[in-house]
Amino acid sequence: MDDKKKKAWIYTRIDAPEDSHGTLKKQYEQLNTYGEQLRVEIAGSSSDMGETAGLDRPGLDLFLEEKDSRGIEVLLVLDSSRISRDKTLCREFLLRMTKSRIEVCSPLEGILSASPQQAAEL
Repeated sequence: MDDKKKKAWIYTRIDAPEDSHGTLKKQYEQLNTYGEQLRVEIAGSSSDMGETAGLDRPGLDLFLEEKDSRGIEVLLVLDSSRISRDKTLCREFLLRMTKSRIEVCSPLEGILSASPQQAAEL
């Protein structure tokens, strides 16, 4: 039997310009625990702070750069708003992850995916 764990990336994000309450660390710890429950191997992590329009953020960019070389199969996020509060941008990102065969998982929302209709269009 193959006990190879899927490789996961933890992505944390807050809108505040600084993390004065340790929120990123709390998110990381929550996602790390969630990853243990899913029995995945944490192969990397990144985070972002501050409000940004779009998906052009250093921490998210790092994940996108590293996902293939590290063999990432699962992206762990607290909830879909960590990707984007803009539903269209979030959906586009989730479609991109579906095409890359990366499952996006949240302890608060379960498996995140674009609508079944959009996934069928892949």
